[in-house]
Amino acid sequence: MLDKVIATFGALTILLIFAMTSALFVGMIGQWYSLQNQAQFLAASQGKYGGYTTVADDALQEYISDYNLDRSRLDVSVSAPYGPVSYGTAVTTEITYQFEFGAGNWFTPFTVDLTGRGRSVSTYLPGTYSVTYTAP
Repeated sequence: MLDKVIATFGALTILLIFAMTSALFVGMIGQWYSLQNQAQFLAASQGKYGGYTTVADDALQEYISDYNLDRSRLDVSVSAPYGPVSYGTAVTTEITYQFEFGAGNWFTPFTVDLTGRGRSVSTYLPGTYSVTYTAP
């Protein structure tokens, strides 16, 4: 009888640990997916306008606000800041966020670097758009 009680307690403990880590993992994957989506959006914007514009920067700031991200843990690098690149040039975006992997006070959180990458090709023709270029 005692062996069944111990086995049940052990099985429930393992199940609880599995459920907690699964929930944290799903949260991390969701965060990575949103970073990947935003990086591709910024790359497509660079492809359209030939570089990183204030419109793309406003979209990045809105993303940071919507997802309640800490700007100090976010690193954004783009291949075409401050100006247009010629037609047919490949443009890239890379967003890295230090995701805090933890569950309240149950264990000490640690950070995992999540990186989203986006790629596009510039279709910008001089004189097509009137935009202001900037850097993230």
